[in-house]
Amino acid sequence: MQDNDNFTHWVASIERGDCGFTYLRLYGDAPTWVRNEAINRFGKGTVFLPPRQNRPPAVAA
Repeated sequence: MQDNDNFTHWVASIERGDCGFTYLRLYGDAPTWVRNEAINRFGKGTVFLPPRQNRPPAVAA
């Protein structure tokens, strides 16, 4: 798995807002490094929304 895949695995949603803010919602079980990575990628204008508690069920391919 690539680093980008590891990061996106923990992200529930990302939205670009006004004034350069990025609104990010992580899953409730996301580790601390994911928050740090989000700030590194999107800057200090990253706003963390309350986490989603559960991941959606995996879709069988």
